[in-house]
Amino acid sequence: MEKRPFTILLAEDESASRFLYTEVLEEAGFRVIPVENGLQVLGTLEDEPVDLLLTDIKMPDMHAMEMIPLVRAEHPNLPILVASAFKGMEDDFALKGFNISGFFVKPVNMEGLKKKIGEIAVAFAATAA
Repeated sequence: MEKRPFTILLAEDESASRFLYTEVLEEAGFRVIPVENGLQVLGTLEDEPVDLLLTDIKMPDMHAMEMIPLVRAEHPNLPILVASAFKGMEDDFALKGFNISGFFVKPVNMEGLKKKIGEIAVAFAATAA
């Protein structure tokens, strides 16, 4: 049986950022499923097995503050990383108890992001074994 690659569901409404994340993370060996908003995240999670959600906060159609509780209801253990240009949002997520795995201020340090995703992937592999 072939092992599937660690899969990241990427929610980012800005096309240039979505492209950059996808390129960098695929070059690092991850499978990336890019979507534009929270509604697409919910639909994708119904159809695709994913190992991590990387999301922007402010997106059209469904803001991450609305989406994350819905994701948590169906996928309580899914690691979630949040990226935002709004530094103060980190405390909002911590206070709301969304149990996120990390917060990155935009522009995101891609090396730091890859390192954090690598740590989550290693932990995932250890629990899947």
